[in-house]
Amino acid sequence: MTEYAITLSTALPADDVFERLRAQEHFPDVAPEILAVEAVGQDLHEYVLAFREGVARWTQSTEAGPLRLGFEQTDGDFVSFGGSWVISEEPGGSSVTYRVAFRTSVPQLAGAIDPMVARVLLRTAADVVTGLAGPAEIVSGGEALHEAWAG
Repeated sequence: MTEYAITLSTALPADDVFERLRAQEHFPDVAPEILAVEAVGQDLHEYVLAFREGVARWTQSTEAGPLRLGFEQTDGDFVSFGGSWVISEEPGGSSVTYRVAFRTSVPQLAGAIDPMVARVLLRTAADVVTGLAGPAEIVSGGEALHEAWAG
């Protein structure tokens, strides 16, 4: 399984960021590559993400803890997919770490495909944090983006 992480800082307090990230249905409003997020049950959401010339679809369950949202695919295009949003109070605001681990269906091509998938997922996470929590700055993990991202 391939794992990636990105950490961003924002001026918004951690509790506010946490509440905004819980409202996953708003992700498509601020992240253009997220085409849809639909609640299909308690703590269960269907995602549609633009990827290259097509889309990736999955249903994920979300488990909330203190300033943490863990998620895991229950059905979808990945062989496995999961991760977390962890929010920490910082002087003058908060930091948000998005971790994602996934496995695609073609292990022989993972070396070529996985970095592209990660780039889309991490860029989308940065868009979500910036869009929901105000301007955000990448603190770590930006090297996985391999292209300029302006928050």
